[in-house]
Amino acid sequence: MKNDFSIVNLLLIVSVVFLLADRFITGSKKSATGFTATEGKADLPAGAIAYINTDSLLSNYSYFREEAGKLEQKAKEAEAALQARGQALQREFAQAQNRVQSGTMTPRQVQEEEQRLGQKQQGLAAEQERLSQGLLADQQALQAVIQTRLKGLLQEIRKEKGYAYILNYTVGSGVLMVDPALDITRTVTEKLNQQED
Repeated sequence: MKNDFSIVNLLLIVSVVFLLADRFITGSKKSATGFTATEGKADLPAGAIAYINTDSLLSNYSYFREEAGKLEQKAKEAEAALQARGQALQREFAQAQNRVQSGTMTPRQVQEEEQRLGQKQQGLAAEQERLSQGLLADQQALQAVIQTRLKGLLQEIRKEKGYAYILNYTVGSGVLMVDPALDITRTVTEKLNQQED
């Protein structure tokens, strides 16, 4: 049934949002705060390269955690609403099918019921698409806000400390090995959280 396919698509999208939010919220489990113990131990020469661990940054950035939690709640509510509407529509289909099989409907009534249920199914698919697009837009907006804030802060830190480069390091990124002494994640996270206060 087309309706089942639409609900499955929404559930897949919502699942991806949950996984992303869960990954960013839980982050890596390096320590109780999510930071390595070696951060900030080296005196870095001017022109040095530093890096941030975005998994740790996002898991400790209070604004992101709050907004990701709101997105997760919104996705859960959308999923529940669509699931309820989908189940109600399935019941209507079953009732109509029972009436057709029992012969209590005229051919014209059958045609009208098919049209009515088809329109409801299309409406549900359109609502699913609207909710999916809304969740995606919200996620992109959150990413844009975080990137803007992070970029501004990193420009300040780079100028202040004289870094030539500040890299983004996460598991699976193009950076294979890092020196923990070059990790400025804690400093960046603390400054981001101070901006929120």
